[in-house]
Amino acid sequence: MKQKYPAEAFALGIVLFSAGMREAFAAGILVILTVVFAEFLKNLLEKCSLPDWSLRLCVYIAAGAVGASAFLLGFAGLGILLDRGQWLMAFVAGLLCAHQALRGCIEADYGELLWESAIVWGFWILLAIAREFAGSGQIFGNLILQADFQSAAFQDTAFAFIAAGLALAFTNGVLKKSSKGGLSQFIVVPVMALAPPFAAHFLGELAGWFWAFAVSVVLFESVKLTLRFSRPGKAYRGLPVEMLAAGCIYMILSIY
Repeated sequence: MKQKYPAEAFALGIVLFSAGMREAFAAGILVILTVVFAEFLKNLLEKCSLPDWSLRLCVYIAAGAVGASAFLLGFAGLGILLDRGQWLMAFVAGLLCAHQALRGCIEADYGELLWESAIVWGFWILLAIAREFAGSGQIFGNLILQADFQSAAFQDTAFAFIAAGLALAFTNGVLKKSSKGGLSQFIVVPVMALAPPFAAHFLGELAGWFWAFAVSVVLFESVKLTLRFSRPGKAYRGLPVEMLAAGCIYMILSIY
């Protein structure tokens, strides 16, 4: 049975917005709203007998625009201003929601879609709470406890990828499904372009960015190829284990 929740869109959202409970709570709602909108629009346009290419183009553009606008307005309402990179990533998340709707996995089953999305959203919030507390001792912006084990490193991108992988794996474990064949490259590559795991300052700004980005992408694709021959548990197959691998790559490269 196919998974109905947009795993790729949720994974990208978790990577971008899981450093704190407040942003995780808001971003999860916005991802769910975007995928519901994409599915509704697809079903509406199918009744208009549009050519397939036109229908797909309309859904992609509309979902991307609505997703990016919803994130911009929603976070502005929370007093959080998205920078240009985050806004572009929100647009990509909208495109991934549209992709989930267009590949026919949801089939207008909004109840099942919301149920599955609520599960991954719940794990997203729980892991965001863990990251926020481990990073700063706070929960929802309120200081709870200061301890020696806490470190700002838990707020880094490496742990964001790990949180994404774990959230998807836990969700698949509950639903008895897997995320094989996911579009991990549309998550990892944009994030690596936005925030490379290391900086090669000796090459200059542009060349250093390109070198860090290229090395990161090549390593990820190599690990992804190797993972095809591994046998992780069903819940970890595909997208979850690839997110965990991306987190490990970030963690290793950030040392240098």
